Amino acid sequence: MAEENRHSNTTDNDATYDHIVKYIGLFGGVQGLNILINIVRNKITAFILGPAGIGLINIYNKVTGLISQTTNLGISFSAVKHIAEFSESKDSQQREELIDAVRIWCLMTAFFGMVVGLTLSPWISWWTFKNYDYKQAFCSLSLIVAMTAITGGEIAILKGMKQLKKVAIISIFAALGTLLICTPFYYLLGVNGIVSALVISNAVVLGIHLYYSSQVAPWRRTILSLKTIKTGGPMAKLGIAYILAGIVAQGTDFFICTFILKYGDLDCVGLYNTSFFLITYVGSLLFTAVEADFFPRLSALANDTRRMNTAINQQIEMCVLIISPCIILEVILMPLIIRLLYSIQFAEAAPMAIYAIFYIFFKAMTLPAAYLALAKGDSKTFLVAEILYAIFIALAIPFAFSRYGLIGAGVALSFAGLFDLLLIYLLYGIKYHFSLDFKPAKAYIVQAILLGICIYASTFSGITRWLLSASALAFSCLLSFYQLQKKTKIISDFTKRFL
Repeated sequence: MAEENRHSNTTDNDATYDHIVKYIGLFGGVQGLNILINIVRNKITAFILGPAGIGLINIYNKVTGLISQTTNLGISFSAVKHIAEFSESKDSQQREELIDAVRIWCLMTAFFGMVVGLTLSPWISWWTFKNYDYKQAFCSLSLIVAMTAITGGEIAILKGMKQLKKVAIISIFAALGTLLICTPFYYLLGVNGIVSALVISNAVVLGIHLYYSSQVAPWRRTILSLKTIKTGGPMAKLGIAYILAGIVAQGTDFFICTFILKYGDLDCVGLYNTSFFLITYVGSLLFTAVEADFFPRLSALANDTRRMNTAINQQIEMCVLIISPCIILEVILMPLIIRLLYSIQFAEAAPMAIYAIFYIFFKAMTLPAAYLALAKGDSKTFLVAEILYAIFIALAIPFAFSRYGLIGAGVALSFAGLFDLLLIYLLYGIKYHFSLDFKPAKAYIVQAILLGICIYASTFSGITRWLLSASALAFSCLLSFYQLQKKTKIISDFTKRFL
């Protein structure tokens, strides 16, 4: 009997690893296509607008993101969990009422967010640029706040009803639509076309989401009722901690951008955000899958400490094994990637991105565990962790930038990733008895050393750099492939299909 149980556990573990790989493959492939689309968009935008234009776009995005997080009540996040509970329910009426509640609350928060954006636009212009010249621009951007709230609700409905393939397909159409709309505005109007391009592209993205989500869950007239509003009350309460965390995160990003603008210039803001985009976009290939699939699974296991630890450690192991060779390759090709995605004007972004790359490595080890507080419904602990991390990054990056420029900011980002990892492991270890599995930890340490060797090699030129980098990449790939073959069928399936 014991032997049968061990065999059953092994089979379950293998199935879980394969499940993780399946969704990483789905969203990773989609994100890969999105990367190709965004390579074209970034190249065109960088060529036409330059670093200053990229910096202005990022400031606009930070402002709209901050207002959105402040006013959306976290509905787009909390709704996923509530809808998922009824996605397979036989009571279709109750499920439809909940979807109606999501939509009416999103419409209300959309209107509220737009009003807040319109009201604060003069102060935002003054605080950001020390003048009122951008007041009209920020007024127009308040439309994006409203559209983002509605779009978030439709995405939550699709995720809650487990329409993950549709979510993946929509993201491709959204990226393609943004490319086709923004390019003419930038080409014809330059910097003056940024606001119009952002507003219209967001409107198109909203339209795409409404088209697909309406096929799954049509809009109904009963959405406008007091009963529907009351139904959405619990979602708003659950989302309060998430929204506060979002405000802290977006506010920190905005503070960092304004600090860099004050002690540097708009070009520095553009280069900083370019570097951050380069390192995080590779991670998004993986982290999108984690967000879409892992959080609902973890929520179901939150009350079983043993299974919870097993699930988190399996997810961490897959994340590290998959991301490590990718970011090592990115370090090697960083100068080429800069030229491919942007232009020679952005060359100064490469060193910062290289020194910040450990941020993504630590993120791969942190993210699966970071969902634990939300899965348990412990909003206070989640908020405490987010605030402590925000305080660290808000102090570290400005301090490092003011003394060592963009390279210092990159190093500070890596240390911020390490701080977040230690904070989550310590806090959640005490609170929820989470513990890291030390069996695969040796592989994590080896991958970290190989990444460090590659970063060190980037300081050299010529044959020394390429020998060290190529060796680090080769060992990293071999280690990941060996471990993946032990845990999943991904390598054997690949060889059977293509070899």
